[in-house]
Amino acid sequence: MGRFSGKQAVKERRKVGFFAVPLSFFLTEVFAFFFLSLDTEDFQWAQLWPLAFGALWAAILSGIVRLFPVKIGRVVYGILYFATAVYAAVETGYFYLFSEMMWLSDFRYASEGSDYFSVLLSYPAGWWLGLAALAAQGVLMLRHFPSWTRGWLPKTAAASVALAAAVGAALLPEAVFLQDGSVQYAGSDYGRAQSNQAAYDNMFNAHRLYQVCGLYQTLGKDIYRHGIYPMTPGYALAQKAGKAEIRAYFDAREEAGSNEMTGLLKDKNVVLVLMESMDDWMIGEHTPTLEKLMSEGINFTHFYTPGYGGIRTFNTEFCINTGSFLSSQGGYAFDYVTNSYRQSLASLLTKEGYSAKTFHYNDPSFYSRGVFSPAMGYSEYVCYADFIGEDEEDLLYDDQLLFDNPGLKDRFFREGPTLNFIITRSAHLSYKYNEVLSYWALKKYPEFRNLTDNEETNCALLKARLVDDLFARLLSELEEAGQLDNTVIIGVTDHYTYGYKDEQSLLALSGVDEPLLLEKTPCFIWSADLQPMEVDKTLNTADLLPTVLNLLGVDSPYDYIGHDAFDPAYSGYALFSDGSWIAGDVAYDAGTEQALSLNGGTAEVSEETLAQMAEKTEQFVRINNLILDTDYYKKATASKAK
Repeated sequence: MGRFSGKQAVKERRKVGFFAVPLSFFLTEVFAFFFLSLDTEDFQWAQLWPLAFGALWAAILSGIVRLFPVKIGRVVYGILYFATAVYAAVETGYFYLFSEMMWLSDFRYASEGSDYFSVLLSYPAGWWLGLAALAAQGVLMLRHFPSWTRGWLPKTAAASVALAAAVGAALLPEAVFLQDGSVQYAGSDYGRAQSNQAAYDNMFNAHRLYQVCGLYQTLGKDIYRHGIYPMTPGYALAQKAGKAEIRAYFDAREEAGSNEMTGLLKDKNVVLVLMESMDDWMIGEHTPTLEKLMSEGINFTHFYTPGYGGIRTFNTEFCINTGSFLSSQGGYAFDYVTNSYRQSLASLLTKEGYSAKTFHYNDPSFYSRGVFSPAMGYSEYVCYADFIGEDEEDLLYDDQLLFDNPGLKDRFFREGPTLNFIITRSAHLSYKYNEVLSYWALKKYPEFRNLTDNEETNCALLKARLVDDLFARLLSELEEAGQLDNTVIIGVTDHYTYGYKDEQSLLALSGVDEPLLLEKTPCFIWSADLQPMEVDKTLNTADLLPTVLNLLGVDSPYDYIGHDAFDPAYSGYALFSDGSWIAGDVAYDAGTEQALSLNGGTAEVSEETLAQMAEKTEQFVRINNLILDTDYYKKATASKAK
């Protein structure tokens, strides 16, 4: 017999060389690169930086694995490889849907999207094949894992390689920053919002951070910033400095004061409706009630709902109630549940004698609403499911259950001035005939199946009709209760129809040429005694709370990052966490670095204006994040109240 038995020889032949370990880690970065960074239409060499960082991290992780004995190294490899592969899969999948990445803290919301797994069927075949390849690669590596000899010399070599690669990963960002150029922008403390250094140092947007330093370094910075850093002494000092920075920001702004709209709707009942996914192109002949309310009330024609944080719906829900967006730097929304929300709509109206309740079909644990609603000042989160039997779940498809069910209706109509916050579900994705809500709605309105030759369009318009039905019912119920003349109805959308997968068709339906402009959504305020008014000023989600408080004549003792829409000194703008902005008739896309005219085509914008707006945008994003991170409203009051 030879040196090895037949079984031993097969076992030896099955092992792969150690080079396969770093290669497998690098291929995970390559997979992410194809879906998060590669732009084949406008390829630039700068896009390749994530791969450079990926190569260094492949060496770091491989060096770590090599430090252990073979059996332990195999386990360590499996943990590291599959953890990062799952991370890559989630980030690329999320980016395909939302053109954004998440922070690790946002992963806690994954289970709350389980009702919409059908959207995975629309993912490209290349993504699925890539995932299958990553999974197969990991399994094969574990089965044919390499072997190595023990000894201090190989371990020293492995440690040296890992250390050298770590130093390289720490220094390489400086090379990336050289792309920002040597131009200094006067008055800017943080540089242009789209600069690589700002993205890396301030971590204001996860995808922009990835574009600078790749998948592994983004993950590492995320773990340190949001997991380790808060436990260090430097964090407390940063909190104190952050509060001072916020105070200086508000002190530098001109005080708004009262205007001709102040107190116009004073003491009226308030019905605030968050219209889930109700896009502007869905308003029309199939939504006669919404058209009526928008034409008879105050219609904000250029209202944008930017996404901050990793969850779009709760981001807007949170902002219209508190005046601030979720943090774009990460942090689980529930982490802020212990913050003080004395500045919120519900808290301030409660002090005015109102009773405030939230109404929605979903479980209180969804987005932690059962805890967050009371934190924001609502006395109760009313869940529709608590008012029906186990065999009546199909009733939850209709938002009108709020008035069909006697128990829910009694909760809605209460004594004294009231604030009722309704969160609809009807227009949510997905837009397929076999999706459960679409299937149910087609039984009610079968004519929508053949409305156009596009299934997504038909389902979206069908669901918009359901939202309109709720508003029609709301008007009739208020009139029957004798409260119509004493009620103000506020309708605002959380985000555009991002679940509509045919982007070119969506652009055409919205009447815009660029994806950034899709962020414009409906927002209106209606009351029976209001004069019809169109407000064409560019506004963002954070502007709604100060505007509503002004109309209700509530003199809040707090500063807000947004502005009253009727403040004549406020020119209006929408600012996005990735550095994009919209102001006047110009939209600047930080991703493409192009200034667009809202009237079509490109816009001529001076370098000075670009610098000023870059500074304004990044400062806005930074202050918004600091407001949450420092629990600013716990002790702060407005400048005028000091």
